[in-house]
Amino acid sequence: MILLLSILFSTLLCLVVVGVLIWVRTPHYRLDEAQVARLLEWMLLGQATENDWRVFCDIPIRHDDFLESIRIRCVELDEKHFIGDSHGGRLLSAEGLEQLTELLQQIRTRQSNS
Repeated sequence: MILLLSILFSTLLCLVVVGVLIWVRTPHYRLDEAQVARLLEWMLLGQATENDWRVFCDIPIRHDDFLESIRIRCVELDEKHFIGDSHGGRLLSAEGLEQLTELLQQIRTRQSNS
């Protein structure tokens, strides 16, 4: 009887664990145009953290080719114009911020056409 209860309890416990794992799922990093535009605005205003910028630059955007092209251009900007958080909260040089403004305008144009 005790053996049967142990097996039943173990099976129930395994089912609960599997159920919790299915319910929780893996988090997704899925940005949309508005979120990317907001990050670029924060960069221009000096309100984005270096962590915000690094996460955006380092994680590919596989669900939207346009946003991925913007991200790749941001990576290029980062490589050429990154100055760190030592100039009034700005992470990019003045030239980098100008180019970032152009990217933001491209996003806005696409949003208005949608």
